[in-house]
Amino acid sequence: MPFSVSYQTRHTDCYAATGFVHAGVLLAFTELAYAACEQAAGIAKPAHVVAVEVRTRAEYLRPLPWQDGVAVEAGTLAAGAEGFTQSFTLRSARSERVVARIEHDWVWLDTQSGRAVPLDEQTCARLLALNDTGDEPA
Repeated sequence: MPFSVSYQTRHTDCYAATGFVHAGVLLAFTELAYAACEQAAGIAKPAHVVAVEVRTRAEYLRPLPWQDGVAVEAGTLAAGAEGFTQSFTLRSARSERVVARIEHDWVWLDTQSGRAVPLDEQTCARLLALNDTGDEPA
């Protein structure tokens, strides 16, 4: 079972006058879910090292009413020294219907040097372990 986390949605998260959560907010929820994955996996990095998306693919399937809240399932598709790819399935927390599928290719960036930070084997293993054990790292 992949890692999962839920968030409340607000009326201010919507496209103007629609009642449906904006696609940009759905992307932001994937970033919050990644941060929760890192924490659940016990991954620590210096404050000046941040995860940055270098490529994103998104498929929006249906609108999400703001009253529903969102549940985000995250899985790591691949992880290596150069970075990692994660998939996110976003569901209505109320109806459990899938509203979007999003994939991000991530790198770790050293904000002091402006260079990518290679991932070590333990970090890769912890990211991949989130796929099999819910929110408990290997």
